[in-house]
Amino acid sequence: MTNYNYMDSSGKKVMRLTGIIIVAVLCMVIAAVYVVSSLWLDWLAPNVMNWILIIGFIIVLLLLIFEVVIIPIYKFKIFKYKLTENEIIVRNGFWFIKIVKIPLFRIQNVDTHEGVLMRKYGLSSITLSTAGGNAKINLIKKETAILLKKQIKQINYPHSSEPDTNNA
Repeated sequence: MTNYNYMDSSGKKVMRLTGIIIVAVLCMVIAAVYVVSSLWLDWLAPNVMNWILIIGFIIVLLLLIFEVVIIPIYKFKIFKYKLTENEIIVRNGFWFIKIVKIPLFRIQNVDTHEGVLMRKYGLSSITLSTAGGNAKINLIKKETAILLKKQIKQINYPHSSEPDTNNA
């Protein structure tokens, strides 16, 4: 697999921050359930609530390990894309690796997306839409995304930048 491009290295930071936010929200939900149950409603017996806290802590710890440490490293190593003169190849997946080869003439639309964390690190994601489905190129530099979008449009519509002189 030569000449493949990877997601930007700061994409790992974005994935880690997203994982930390998810874990923090889960911790707040568990704490809210505990406080509401123990102070006001007495939904559950104290022994049951203690087991829920222990299980919640274990889930939070596992989620923290996977979302912050393992998944960003693995996704960074697995995700690849390559633009050739006739097609774009996207290799993606976590449990099941999926390689999608899209002929450039089949691409109908190219969308870019920036989240709040992605914008902070200057990253963007591209969605390539065809009649058969979508492929996504995740967490690449915004400049690279804009250049890639222009290259795909230039290949599909090579004369679109020239002025229309046929409307005389």
